Amino acid sequence: MQEQRKQFVEFQLGKGEFALLPAKQIIEIKRLKVEDIVPVPQLPSCILGVCQWRGNTLWLIDLGELIRLSPLTWSNSNFILVLLVEEKTIGLVVPKVKGINYYDIEELLEPSEAFFNPELIPYLEGFFLSQDREIIRVLKPEAIIQFDSRSVFAVDSF
Repeated sequence: MQEQRKQFVEFQLGKGEFALLPAKQIIEIKRLKVEDIVPVPQLPSCILGVCQWRGNTLWLIDLGELIRLSPLTWSNSNFILVLLVEEKTIGLVVPKVKGINYYDIEELLEPSEAFFNPELIPYLEGFFLSQDREIIRVLKPEAIIQFDSRSVFAVDSF
């Protein structure tokens, strides 16, 4: 069987929790300073606020809190993964970016409630097991954008 390798951005969500997003949908990775965030009141707590990005307003989402894992611990060493799906762009805030790696799609395992919280399943494409038998989640960019569309884009723009 021929290997089908795909490039992913690998990042940390919480202590010992790693996830992947397709590299082709991450258009920029940058360090985030807390003072660059403009809070927006009366939104779900996973929406951190907005920041300026390339002359535009970029909504910032605490990805760990959104998918019900670990809320972000604030520091000036957090990163923004700028995600582009269907002409919509959002900033996913994560504590650490591990790098860009290739994974064999044939080794992708189906998510199941036996391994994951049922609230997480809609955000999962599947998962890989590392050589150390650690779970590496593969997230669905479309599911993240759908949450964002319902919650954020309903709010008037600035």
